[in-house]
Amino acid sequence: MKKRTQSSSKGVSYVSRNFVKLCLLWIFSLSSLMIQAQDNQRISVDLRGESLESTLWYLQNRTKFIFMYATEDIANITDISVRAKNKTITEILDECLEGTNLTYEVSGTAIVIKKRKTNKITISGWIRDASGEALPGATVTVRGSKHGAIAGLDGHYTFNIPAQEGLILTYSFIGMEKKTVRYTGKKTINVTLNSSSTEIDEVVVTGYQNIQRRDLVGSITTVKAKDILMPSYTTIDQMLQGRVAGMIVTNTSSRVGTAPKIQIRGTSTLLGNQDPLWVVDGIIQEDPLELNASSLMTEDLKNIIGNQISWLNPADIESISILKDASATAIYGSKASNGVIEITTKKNTTDRLSVNYTSNFVMGTRPNYGQFNYMNSKERVLFSQEAFNWGTPYGTEPIKQIYTYEGLLNMYLSHDISSEDFLAQRNVLETQNTDWFKLLTRRSFSHNHNISVSGGTNKYSYAASMGYSNSEGQEIGNDSERMTGRVAITIRPVQKLTINATINGSVSTNNGFAGGVNPMGYATTTNRSIDPDAYYQMKASYPYNSGVKSLSYNFENERNNSGSKSKSSFMSASLDLKWNILDWLTYQFTGGYSNNNSTNEAWETEQTFYIAETYRGYDFNSVSPNSKEFGAALLPFGGELFTNNAQQYSYNIQNKLQFSKAFNNENRINALVGMELRSSTNKGVSNTVWGYAPDRGEVITLPTTPQAFTPITGSKDEGWGLLKKIYDGGWRKVNTTDNYLSVFATLAYSLKNRYVVNAKLLQKSEMRKDIVIELSYRGFSCTSDYS
Repeated sequence: MKKRTQSSSKGVSYVSRNFVKLCLLWIFSLSSLMIQAQDNQRISVDLRGESLESTLWYLQNRTKFIFMYATEDIANITDISVRAKNKTITEILDECLEGTNLTYEVSGTAIVIKKRKTNKITISGWIRDASGEALPGATVTVRGSKHGAIAGLDGHYTFNIPAQEGLILTYSFIGMEKKTVRYTGKKTINVTLNSSSTEIDEVVVTGYQNIQRRDLVGSITTVKAKDILMPSYTTIDQMLQGRVAGMIVTNTSSRVGTAPKIQIRGTSTLLGNQDPLWVVDGIIQEDPLELNASSLMTEDLKNIIGNQISWLNPADIESISILKDASATAIYGSKASNGVIEITTKKNTTDRLSVNYTSNFVMGTRPNYGQFNYMNSKERVLFSQEAFNWGTPYGTEPIKQIYTYEGLLNMYLSHDISSEDFLAQRNVLETQNTDWFKLLTRRSFSHNHNISVSGGTNKYSYAASMGYSNSEGQEIGNDSERMTGRVAITIRPVQKLTINATINGSVSTNNGFAGGVNPMGYATTTNRSIDPDAYYQMKASYPYNSGVKSLSYNFENERNNSGSKSKSSFMSASLDLKWNILDWLTYQFTGGYSNNNSTNEAWETEQTFYIAETYRGYDFNSVSPNSKEFGAALLPFGGELFTNNAQQYSYNIQNKLQFSKAFNNENRINALVGMELRSSTNKGVSNTVWGYAPDRGEVITLPTTPQAFTPITGSKDEGWGLLKKIYDGGWRKVNTTDNYLSVFATLAYSLKNRYVVNAKLLQKSEMRKDIVIELSYRGFSCTSDYS
């Protein structure tokens, strides 16, 4: 009988398989025992003020565990203090990670440190004052964290934060009491902030009198200058942006030297002036000098002239009060219909001699294409190619030229160039990548310096200050410079009499651009495949030579051969006398005089595209004097120059008698009777000349005469005809005087520090005298208007 080897083999295989299973079971059991032993391993730790990373390295060296983590997750955890005796690794980690956003996971001998998964919650709402007006710029922060938000112009805010228990939100605004709100799960939280209780007894300058805030009737907001001073701004109107509820400050331009537009009571008129009335130390500041011209030449010049308080150094200001409601009109008349901004300058201190110097330097960033989602040269060429392949029609036929893909393609399709030339020039366009931001802009830089000296005794005190500011704008060619000075003297000859005398002075220069020259706008809208040194063709329409379809244009040439400049000087003197006749009766005299002079000019030379398109019809130096094009040019030589010289002087005289008496510390009467005499005179001479050639000794070349003017296309009018703009109305003189006489009275009664009744009376008489003289080469006219 034969043995069954197969059966024998099967038995051996069965035994082998069972043996392997027993070995694996033994290994896994041993591993589990080792891991469990490590989990139960107890160590003692005593660490103080260590970072989390160094703590983990310490634990790894003391145990057989390996820690894994992302460095950025634990980099900011630097104060770990743990004292453990005979504790497991998990107990120690629980103590180390307490109060952080980290957790851990144990996998064998590896421990992974990772961030906790947290849910985000969104909180939004409105922040308003007690009258219901929005508080733009109000802040909301989460206590104990860096999370928060700033309310927008409408007072609305919104932000996201990690969900956690016990969230406490803090709402704050300048001049308002802080308010804390515990988060209860509501997604919308609307908050009303009340005026700070510390301001209840504050004396506020309102109109012609000083009165306690608790006795006020009307909407008045007061801010301290030190709370809103910002080194990056040089004027106080810029610093008010986002600081006062209900006030809208709009920047008209990003250029230095431009004054923002301010609205306090919304849009009170669609066509008229919406600027508020400015008052400095009780004296009304007259409206800025106006340019007597409206053309493309003066667009940028109007922005850099400044406003009523451009002369004022913010370092000399103590506080600003904003009168918003109709009570301002009752005090100042219709001139205050857009609201009133009252500025109080710093008073002298009776202390030892004090010398202070402050300076600040601010550098901005230059714009770059990384901040914008713009195409590079290759993407722009491919876009134009795809548009053409898809059959997208052009609005007008592209000008034939090698500096744009559309112009190059038109040349190729018209067989003006070969396919080799087309592909070669296309490759140039694709690789050009002109950095217009680098060529036309720079890092903005400004520096301000202020030095002041003050001192005195109880009998007299003095203060003097000087300030200098220089700002280089973001656009190359835009800069501003200003120097200010102030001297104030206070004399107290007797206890009840105080005399204040102040002199202010300011000199400033602002440089801008001519109309149509906008470096930032050009950099953000111009094709990057254009060579910056090239004079490429732009569409032009000169009416007296219809054969001209395009003219040469180069932005840097346009900027370098045009511009605008404004120079101004300001001087004012004021005298204030205050006599406390009785404890409850005060007489005050205020007198002031100011003089403001400005010289403004804007120019475009003969080398600019503007002159070529408007007055000539051909590129600079491209035709001969005997050609038809030369005879059809209104201005064959020279450019255009606008000049304006203006002077404004005014005086203000006030006499006031104020009564203020309290009864039983709860009832008070405040009364004021006064008169004001104010006069303002504006004189200005403006002139526009054609044929201006600054590179030839500032000479003026006469334009084409009517007899020599020969249009290539169009008819020739009889007489002056088309040359009327050049020969007529270039010179203008204005002399305007406004006189005001007003008598006013106010009465306020406060009952039990709770109810206030207020009445105001204003009687104003105005007289205006205007003289306008216009002179041209043909004669002059004079008009006089009395009202």
